[in-house]
Amino acid sequence: MKTYAEIMEQLKKPFPPGTVKVSGDGKRGHIPVQVYMSRLEDVAESQWHWRIIGEPVFNFEKNIVIVKGEITLVDAIRQGLGVAKIKNVEASLIKNALMTAESEAFRDACDKFKMGWIDLAPYRDWSKNPGIDVSHQTLIDENPIIEGFDPNIHSVMPVSNRNCIKCKNPLSQNEELLLSMNGIKHAYCKEHVPKQLIKKQL
Repeated sequence: MKTYAEIMEQLKKPFPPGTVKVSGDGKRGHIPVQVYMSRLEDVAESQWHWRIIGEPVFNFEKNIVIVKGEITLVDAIRQGLGVAKIKNVEASLIKNALMTAESEAFRDACDKFKMGWIDLAPYRDWSKNPGIDVSHQTLIDENPIIEGFDPNIHSVMPVSNRNCIKCKNPLSQNEELLLSMNGIKHAYCKEHVPKQLIKKQL
């Protein structure tokens, strides 16, 4: 059995480039709940548990439903709160709202285990706070945050066969990471990425 510290070390690692789903304006990012669940299953196996706390709270005046849940990881417990809009009182739409609220509660609980902090830092105001140090894990020089990458052996690691739309050269893991961290969907190499789109430099 793994210790809590061993599990946490793995849970906090960055996700692969492209994991964060970015809003159309590029200002907001989130990680799908299935990604968090997969990470927990892979890392913690049977040492974690998710449950809903109590009954969902419906507020039909504000058309919202609130769900509270908690993740138990070894001997640690973190609670999460999820809120979702109810479009109307049709049974199928209420069910959809409940599922959305539960997913938000699960995501909130994962956040309290620091999962995804490195990936979401470019979209979170708290990442600029000097009391939270994620910079040394996100702002890197030429060594990408990718498991199995040894800069002494590999100079670049092409991924997903994407080429820069300007020069047609294959993108390295560094460049894919740079695009992911900045919510840039188009394939640009480091040389040709529009400077105005860059929030976090590699």
